[in-house]
Amino acid sequence: MSATVVSTRAGGASRLLLAAALAGLAGLLSVVEADTRAAEAQLARLLVGAIAAGRAVASGSVVYFGIGTPEVMGLSITTMCSTTVLVVPLVLLAVAVIGITRARPARVGLGLAVGIAIAVACNLVRFGSAAWAYSAYGRDGFDLVHRYIGSLFVIAGFIAAILLLLRISLREPRRHRAGADPLDRTRMPPARRAETPPPDQRAPRALLPADPSGPLRRDRRHPGTRPGRKDRR
Repeated sequence: MSATVVSTRAGGASRLLLAAALAGLAGLLSVVEADTRAAEAQLARLLVGAIAAGRAVASGSVVYFGIGTPEVMGLSITTMCSTTVLVVPLVLLAVAVIGITRARPARVGLGLAVGIAIAVACNLVRFGSAAWAYSAYGRDGFDLVHRYIGSLFVIAGFIAAILLLLRISLREPRRHRAGADPLDRTRMPPARRAETPPPDQRAPRALLPADPSGPLRRDRRHPGTRPGRKDRR
């Protein structure tokens, strides 16, 4: 068995293990989504406390804000509003990319990390903007931002996360692209060879006398031509 076959089988086994690990991660996130919502509430508390009125604290999956003001409100992070519903599809998409394409696992991991970061950031912005809208405009502002503007923003961020995941995962390194190497002769135009004109188009050569030191004599039949023998006719 050659070394190439061994390395190919080893690479296929490692890709299979990585795909299985990511699939297990997607299942684990679905099982412990209550814990992930609690962790997300702690992150949202920092943003809500920075832009909403009063102080903000988190208890479980609820973010309380407006502490120290006449009205205290609680922002509950439900399952459908959590980042888990965004992260799990991204992980499963990474599993599909590894299983279907020949993308390098390192690039798939990088694309997945970027996609998850975008999804989490967009959802946190929605929570913070919803709390700010309630503090500034009351219940109407909260409903407008949370149900419509915030939802559209999260959907746009989720689409951007998918596109970046695919672009980073499937993009080939520059040194492997065809024609990227300046010495790559597959795309270089063929060298032009000097073309020899046909015999009838060649410039006439200068005809020299047989004996340059001898006297010049004019041809009687063809005046003006090169010196030659005397016409014997």
